[in-house]
Amino acid sequence: MKTTIPIILTFIFLLPQLAMSQNDDNSTTIKRIDKKEFKEAIASQEFIVLDVRTEEEFEAGHIEGAKLLDFTSDSFEEGLSFIPKSKKYLIYCQSGNRSSKALQKMKEVGFEYVLELEGGYSHWTK
Repeated sequence: MKTTIPIILTFIFLLPQLAMSQNDDNSTTIKRIDKKEFKEAIASQEFIVLDVRTEEEFEAGHIEGAKLLDFTSDSFEEGLSFIPKSKKYLIYCQSGNRSSKALQKMKEVGFEYVLELEGGYSHWTK
């Protein structure tokens, strides 16, 4: 009986910590970040970078390694259905307007981790 009490107490104290760590792993992160944080996220190589501008804008210049997913195209939502929702994404547009709408749409359809570049590509190139 004396040996089971410490085991039970240990379990009682560890259970909340285990629950919190599980919540951290399963939490959804959908937010706008600044240029410095965006650069750090790219450097981590944990993210897929999505450019939600038009093809013409993309061809005129884009963040290295970015994939094009034009928010204004009729196939934007369909395109979202083909990419894994559990991966980590960085998104941007020219100024932040389209990417904020894309961020909202991604949240609505169940993406778990999406960070948007504040100020868009125009801020990135300054």
